[in-house]
Amino acid sequence: DPPSSSSSPSPYVTHSTPNYGVSLENDLDQGLRPPFKARRRGVGVGVKVALSFQKVSGVFSTFMTPERRAVRRISELSRDKSSYFGCLVQDYISFVQENKGCHTSGLDLLQTLRQFMTQMKAYLTQSSELDPPIESLIPEDQIDTVLEKAMHKCVLKPLKGVVEVALHDFQVSSGGWQQLRENLALAKTRRPQDLGVDGAVPPDPMAIEKIRHKFHNMRKMYSPDKKVLLLLRVCKLIYTIMQDNSGRMYGADDFLPMLTYVLAQCDMPQLDTEILYMMELLDPSLLHGEGGYYLTSAYGAMALIKNFQEEQAARVLSSEARDTLHQWHRRRTAQRTAPSVDDFQNYLRVALQEVNSGCTAKTLLVHPYSTTEEVCSLCTYKFKVHDPENHALFLITEATSQQLAPDTHPQRIKAEIHSHPNSQPFHFVYRRVPNLNLCIPAIPANQHNGNCLLPSQLDE
Repeated sequence: DPPSSSSSPSPYVTHSTPNYGVSLENDLDQGLRPPFKARRRGVGVGVKVALSFQKVSGVFSTFMTPERRAVRRISELSRDKSSYFGCLVQDYISFVQENKGCHTSGLDLLQTLRQFMTQMKAYLTQSSELDPPIESLIPEDQIDTVLEKAMHKCVLKPLKGVVEVALHDFQVSSGGWQQLRENLALAKTRRPQDLGVDGAVPPDPMAIEKIRHKFHNMRKMYSPDKKVLLLLRVCKLIYTIMQDNSGRMYGADDFLPMLTYVLAQCDMPQLDTEILYMMELLDPSLLHGEGGYYLTSAYGAMALIKNFQEEQAARVLSSEARDTLHQWHRRRTAQRTAPSVDDFQNYLRVALQEVNSGCTAKTLLVHPYSTTEEVCSLCTYKFKVHDPENHALFLITEATSQQLAPDTHPQRIKAEIHSHPNSQPFHFVYRRVPNLNLCIPAIPANQHNGNCLLPSQLDE
């Protein structure tokens, strides 16, 4: 959780907003309109209709299962930026949407997504923001499953399009997309026996089309769990066709060549990134069952197609592909310690406010112990500011505008504000200041004028 608030007043609070920096201005006294203050609107017909829908929605919510109620509550909290959890989720989503080039590969992007979802699950189990608490709705042994479903809805659903495009771009830039298309076209012309199928009768064209349709439906889903369930159905359908056509049982050694043949006939290079998506984002607890088995089978079949050569059809997984599978399984199923609160505080939403162009906001990668001075340097680079010496970082609320001291920590300020009950909306703004009067952090405490927050006071 964010640092808990104390009942006694903070030693540095001299205004309604704690003093974090070198200057605290009252925007209302100066006649300035806060840049983010929402305008009030009259209640019209549209609002009344919306309220009616809310009432109907409230009636239906009483018939929801406890699991759906919990997922819905977490989803609502994730969109509420006045909550600490909502702030974390929305800042991360904005960061991914705005910084598509910050990852080195599709694997790097997916591993970062998985790490963030794991961190948010850990946060919710430690947090008191959920009301009612999730343990009052869900049995203890089901909490992790429910949190996982909630993370898919809160994080993966809004990022589905961005992630899909990014994975495709990585595949194209690496040359893998073109190579896979060529290999699929080549493998599609080969007989089942050329791909290692021994005796089993393959699915007919009508069955292949049915399987291709299921794969298209799988691509529309954002949940890796639901994707794997559909993959499982496809694999069981192939097994059933193999057995019905020959009247005997088949094992894993017979299934992999047939799955390779079916994937080649479907001719969908997009399945490569779909498999990667499931392998990296699937909850590790699901990797030990049928879903995990068929997922590794799909990976193996795609690896055979990637290594397919016209002169010598690949029938056995290469040692490199086998090693990759073993390393993946060890990495995904390894036990990890629960993340600390510092792991959650990595993204900060900052707006550049200019006189002529208004506000432009970006989500920045800012670690918990990054200072305001470091954040200003990052803002200078991201916003392409040519005169950083005339700009500073401000904490903006509806009533105040406060310039932050260079040695304060914006992430810790954000966490502290969120820890207070009924905290006011606030924003970090990087803007021009007419007269920089920065205090020096080295001023002794007994000579401190009260206008600049010392690091020791922030730690309290």
